[in-house]
Amino acid sequence: MRENRQNRIRYLLIGGALLCFAYLAWEISTHDILAFDTVVREWAYNQRGPVLNKIVIAITYLGNWQTVVILALILLILPESRLRYGLPFVSFSAASTVIYKCMKSVFARPRPDLAVRIIQESGWSFPSGHSMNCMVCYGILIYLVRRHCKNKRAADLLTVLLALLILAIGCSRIYVGVHFPTDVLGGWSLGLAFLLVCTLIYEKTGGKNHDL
Repeated sequence: MRENRQNRIRYLLIGGALLCFAYLAWEISTHDILAFDTVVREWAYNQRGPVLNKIVIAITYLGNWQTVVILALILLILPESRLRYGLPFVSFSAASTVIYKCMKSVFARPRPDLAVRIIQESGWSFPSGHSMNCMVCYGILIYLVRRHCKNKRAADLLTVLLALLILAIGCSRIYVGVHFPTDVLGGWSLGLAFLLVCTLIYEKTGGKNHDL
């Protein structure tokens, strides 16, 4: 009964996240520049400074593929984390990458002008790959930690830290000038929908066996 209720909530959240993504996709497809994007970007760029730039650039690099690969290797190498964390992390992260790259090609939205960027980045802009991938990668870690970690305090701490990291990486993409705010929102919404689908897949394909 409880499991059915949780699944219904997940289905509703998946539907809501996809509707949000669809709305953002429609907006960026029918308008060249959105007022929301302009206001948020101008505010973010006004916060820039030498020290903050270094901090935010370091944060945005935590969403790079190199960071994800290193984390995946660590989880796969350690025997105690290989099945519970490593394999699901690698599988869902790889699938997320394929999805966001396909979506970028479909919408083909140019990135913000080079003049506003403080790091180099290539490719299309919508949705933000960093935002989506971090939602899926770090989100699935939150799910797995809360499912398997017996130390509730440690699980709560990791949940907060990973959730803040997801938010910080997404916001950093706006600050460094390589994404519009709607790119980040699109990445988060599509990432959340896929993350919830991943949790359903995990439970349907033997995830419960790893609870032992």
